[in-house]
Amino acid sequence: MYGPGGIGKSTLLRRLADHAREAGRLLVEIDGRFVSRDPADFERAAGPFLDVPGTVLVVDSFEHCQWLESWLWHHFLPRAADSTLVVLAGRLAPQPQWTADPAWAGLLHVTELEPFSEAQAQSLLAAAQLRPELRKRVLRFAGGNPLALSLAAAAGSTACGEEEIWAPSADVLRTLLAGLIGEVPTAAHRRALEVAAQAYATSEELLTAVLPEEDAHLLFSWLRELPFMESTHRGLYPHDAARETLAADLRWRAPTAFAAMRRRLAEEYLRVLREAPEERVWTVTDELFYLFREGETLARVRTWSREDEVHDRPCTRATWPSSCAWRRRPRGRPPRNWSATGRSASRRPSASTAS
Repeated sequence: MYGPGGIGKSTLLRRLADHAREAGRLLVEIDGRFVSRDPADFERAAGPFLDVPGTVLVVDSFEHCQWLESWLWHHFLPRAADSTLVVLAGRLAPQPQWTADPAWAGLLHVTELEPFSEAQAQSLLAAAQLRPELRKRVLRFAGGNPLALSLAAAAGSTACGEEEIWAPSADVLRTLLAGLIGEVPTAAHRRALEVAAQAYATSEELLTAVLPEEDAHLLFSWLRELPFMESTHRGLYPHDAARETLAADLRWRAPTAFAAMRRRLAEEYLRVLREAPEERVWTVTDELFYLFREGETLARVRTWSREDEVHDRPCTRATWPSSCAWRRRPRGRPPRNWSATGRSASRRPSASTAS
């Protein structure tokens, strides 16, 4: 099973290990963070898996020893004792050749752990006894990431009761950076993360424009492989908890750098807007407005929603009567039969005009 940091892999492994013990099966647990570069050491640590029928082998943090993957499939797993079970948990999906190999089709089961739904996240916050007035802000910050939800709930339970001024503490941010983001190789890689934290979606072209002094191709390739990044038709999109953690950390430790990055992104979007063909204007406008989505004025006129989308199209003679009806209505109350269509839908939160 695989998924980004904080998604619950280790917790699930511990639960599976408890079930194995209750069933009377021999359990062998290995932490990938402490596996040496010699496959022989791994084989010695997992020895009973090869000799004792029914053994359960559990390997956590497999991304730290991912180089073992081919050796496991070719040399280790085929020698397993009868009725054994191995569970690998890491941030990266297995190599495609293993899931496509007919020889493993009946033996291999791959599961990607996904973030909690909103109902599940609400249930966790309620169980943590987080005050109701804080939950909306915590949900926005943590998304459905269990680790982020748990840490934010624990911090929020002792925080102030004003929703609008709740923010994750420095200790929460430090823990989440380690748990969700992990190690960052260089300062250039960190700046690339800071771009991705503020931009709606990050392309290699955007990195080139905003970080002209860096190797954008190298940085984009690195971002693309991160477990908390999703590839969309508009570029790379970080999971909510990772995005909010990176942005909040930069705003806390270097507010001037945070504002400077936002300014550089805004300048690039405005440059593209001046040169963009008509079909790209709404896309770039959304990306520009997304930068300032937390502003009070902008929040009143634009909304970002995962479920509901408003679609737009150019105003024509045919749509003029409904447009006039809209203008005659009290502000914020559209006609019951009013609609506008034409924009293609997106899996990601989209910006939509509210007036």
